[in-house]
Amino acid sequence: MKQLTFDRKMIRFISWALIISTSVIMLVSAVSTVMTVTNKSTQLAKKELEAITVSTEDNFKQYYSLIWAIILDQHVQGYLRAQGNQYEYVSNANSVLDNACNMWENINFISILREDGTGHLIKGNAIPNWKVNYKKGLERDYENSISMRHNVMQMSFTKDYNMKGEYTLSIYYPLYSSAVIGQRLGTVCINVDDSNLLQLMSGTGNSGKFTVENYLVHQDGEIISCSNSKEMNTTFDLIEFEEGEAATSTWGNTIIYKKLDGWNFYYVSRISWWELLRDSVWTIVVLTALLTILIVIIVQLARRMVTRAYEPWGNVVKAMGRVSEGELETRLQALESDPDMKVVSKGFNGMMDQLIKLMEQIKEEQYQMDQIRMEALQSQIQPHFLYNTLDCIHWQAVASGNQDISRLVKALASYYRICLSKGKDIIPLREELEYTRNYLYIQKMRYEEILNYEIISDAALEQAVLPKLTLQPLVENAIYHGIKLAERKMGHIRILVTGNAEEIRIEVEDDGAGMTEAKIIEMNQLITIYDEQFGYGVRNVNRRIQLYYGAAYGLTYRRNAAGGVTVEIRLPNRQEVEGRYTLL
Repeated sequence: MKQLTFDRKMIRFISWALIISTSVIMLVSAVSTVMTVTNKSTQLAKKELEAITVSTEDNFKQYYSLIWAIILDQHVQGYLRAQGNQYEYVSNANSVLDNACNMWENINFISILREDGTGHLIKGNAIPNWKVNYKKGLERDYENSISMRHNVMQMSFTKDYNMKGEYTLSIYYPLYSSAVIGQRLGTVCINVDDSNLLQLMSGTGNSGKFTVENYLVHQDGEIISCSNSKEMNTTFDLIEFEEGEAATSTWGNTIIYKKLDGWNFYYVSRISWWELLRDSVWTIVVLTALLTILIVIIVQLARRMVTRAYEPWGNVVKAMGRVSEGELETRLQALESDPDMKVVSKGFNGMMDQLIKLMEQIKEEQYQMDQIRMEALQSQIQPHFLYNTLDCIHWQAVASGNQDISRLVKALASYYRICLSKGKDIIPLREELEYTRNYLYIQKMRYEEILNYEIISDAALEQAVLPKLTLQPLVENAIYHGIKLAERKMGHIRILVTGNAEEIRIEVEDDGAGMTEAKIIEMNQLITIYDEQFGYGVRNVNRRIQLYYGAAYGLTYRRNAAGGVTVEIRLPNRQEVEGRYTLL
């Protein structure tokens, strides 16, 4: 898969950042709008619901009061208790019903049915006389009615009693004797045009800008009145009603309901979410379109800006690609209009110039190293020639009886034999001590009047290996910078080897001129870093030990009781096995 360049990554990042931020803003705005609109519409719907609930409660109370006025009227009681249809009782009861109908304009009719079935009365402004045997219709309707209050007051909301086919409210209540407790004498029916129920059927309510569907629902869930005739007498099963009032949400709707105080009905308002969000949706669509256009414009501007800003860096990337392919003469043009790129271009060009110089220097150094290796190789072609020559000098000295010259030549031959070591850089401690012993013997022959030495070592530790020429530079420093500078006549050098199975310590101790404590501290610091003023041999010894064994090992300088200097060498106790070093 092809990797994207930096400018394309930046453009993609900016595009996604704009899209995500815009989406978050739109989501937060939409949620905030929905919550605000829902709260406002809920409050408006509650106020409307409260008003229609109070109005309906008042109407039902008036119907209830009218019924009780009819029940307690003495003429009605007399009619119900009279034997047969006596004219006087019938006339008086009809007058009561006429008066009630005249007082209530919305009453269609009032009917009284005797319990014994011997007669009935009916008066009103819209008597359903077109019906054949309406008495049986009343009885049948009463049987199918639902309870309004305490399962005594019943009602039905049908269009059976209206010649125009419109819905009317029929309220039924049993007529009991006012003289004999519990004696039922008949049933009263009041048929009215209830304004609230008819208003529900005429259309939906309007709470501000939001269309609201209102329902009158019986406590058992049956819909009594609503705007959609198909929902009449069906079950409102969207929620389960509880006492009092509440607002809840279902999928796609917000539902608010309130129970009529003292009656078995609920007024319910249903607000469609689409109705809530209809105006907001168009606002969000327009806003989304504007933001989309704005994002496109910003992305295009960002593309141009990023491309222009990245172009100089693209040139750097291309230049580095050419350099990686070996074109070391590649250089960048410094752009005066861009300060940062000016610095980068100068730095890149300077780096390439320096790189070429370093490569030339490395080539020269490599050439010199090859020459040194060649010379070293040539010097090792026949090293036995040197040994044979020194051996001849030794035997001639023996033949002449000059033992000092003989021992000196023998020591020198042994010195060079160990020094060359057949090209090996790691030798046993035994050979290093022998090499140092020969070196000290030669130096004693030279400085016999001021130099004395001793080497103390445990033979069990002499199998350990160490870098060649570790002790000689230290002994040389002890002679030239210690003993020769001391004021006393004779100086002493002692080499002490101690250790265990894990570690070896070699001390090179002299009683020469010594050093101050400050100088000792400086020496311990300088052996780990390069300093032209400090001896190369000592630093090289310490460096070689640490390269082979790690920073935990090496040299440490300290003053000794004799006033001179002691150098301690710490080494791991290892021996050479098949060209590798393992713990003993």
